[in-house]
Amino acid sequence: MVKNPEIATISLDGEALCLNFTNTVHHRKEEPLRDYLKNSLDLIAWAEKVELVDEKRGKRLEKVVTDNPKKARNFFVTAITLRELLFRMFFSITAGKKVGAPDLAEFNGFLKNDLAHLRLAPVDTRYKESWDFADDSLQQITAPILKDAYELLLSDKLRRVKECPNCGWLFLDTTKNGKRRWCSMKACGSNIKALEWYYRQKEG
Repeated sequence: MVKNPEIATISLDGEALCLNFTNTVHHRKEEPLRDYLKNSLDLIAWAEKVELVDEKRGKRLEKVVTDNPKKARNFFVTAITLRELLFRMFFSITAGKKVGAPDLAEFNGFLKNDLAHLRLAPVDTRYKESWDFADDSLQQITAPILKDAYELLLSDKLRRVKECPNCGWLFLDTTKNGKRRWCSMKACGSNIKALEWYYRQKEG
């Protein structure tokens, strides 16, 4: 497998790990969808980009997927299944709807499988989050994403999750006034404003 150079270009405009994961599709409103993630190596590269794993651990996981093609394929299918599940759940929320019962059941299945590995580790007089996955476990990529989604779903920030009207990416509006409209002002915001200006001039 060859690394995908596009991974480095993915914008992290979701303001939450789980939403950045759902945004690993180039444009949610275009068909067919152009996926940045093609295989498990791409997932590892993205995990390094968002600092879920460091370079040393990334190299170890690259060897795992290279040496175990079947394991790599199975993990990739599971990861993309999780990504699309999270997208459906948060998209429903942005539309003012409840998460569907089948999706909620699937999410709880992921929780049961992954969060069972969550641990508390001592650091001096304090504690930190830890996971008991083996060094060669690819779940160390997806489990923190799942936990982030779980925490967001339980938080008072949930009403701030929005969909970009231009590209369909999801983002957490962290502005003070809660008036953020686009995933990125530089990309989608400027495009929409340019179109609005064009149509105003045309009508004038």
